[in-house]
Amino acid sequence: MKHFNGLESMLKKRDFYHQNIKYSFGWNLKNHNEKLSQINPNWEEIKKLLSFLKKVYQGTIPNDLFNRRDVQRISQFKIRGLKSTFLRSFGKKLIRSGRILVSDSSAKLTDFAKNVHITFNNNNLLKVPGHNPILKNILIKDKDSVAIEVPIWINQSKLSITGHIDLIQVQDNIIKVIDYKPEGNFLFSLPQVAMYGFLIKKNLNIKNLKCISFNKNENWEYDPEILITDIKNYLISHNIPRIWEDFL
Repeated sequence: MKHFNGLESMLKKRDFYHQNIKYSFGWNLKNHNEKLSQINPNWEEIKKLLSFLKKVYQGTIPNDLFNRRDVQRISQFKIRGLKSTFLRSFGKKLIRSGRILVSDSSAKLTDFAKNVHITFNNNNLLKVPGHNPILKNILIKDKDSVAIEVPIWINQSKLSITGHIDLIQVQDNIIKVIDYKPEGNFLFSLPQVAMYGFLIKKNLNIKNLKCISFNKNENWEYDPEILITDIKNYLISHNIPRIWEDFL
């Protein structure tokens, strides 16, 4: 187990290698403890999240499950087979109805991402910043952020799936499951992020949770249940398969 270099010991790190890919789990225990020190109606849920992250930090996860190539990855859950014009139109409809809340580049998460892009540009780094520098910057600097690259899974015979949540926050006493989507096509990958939310709710018995997809320009916030209501009905009407429903 390691700590981020130069930072206080309350910022924890553990590297996992899943299918030869490095995932650097980070846990801002200082932020998490500060959330627990506050009086709020969801204190028990935040405590359950702490217990889960402690087990991850200790390495108590089924690593062999994550390394099995026959186990489906949650990142494969996308809306496929729908024309991009239909997808954009439906996304706008969900935003107009208030089912998805959209914020522009003045929002906190997008601002963090934008600043990392500016730093890379000012330092003449001839590449686009990936997930790692953006997520680590948020975890270190944002008081609402508690963990990054969080492994999540279901291990039930033929219904096993695995994934890694980019970022978890506790904001306004609500747990938020967040994914960085630099391409900006948030609705295409919404089933992936919503499934992360469903698994946190199910595995930890959490009731109050929101999902967010973001990049340096916008962020989109929604209830994971939108996947089994509005989106399900729309995809049924267009005969689009919904492989994620096998795991709900």
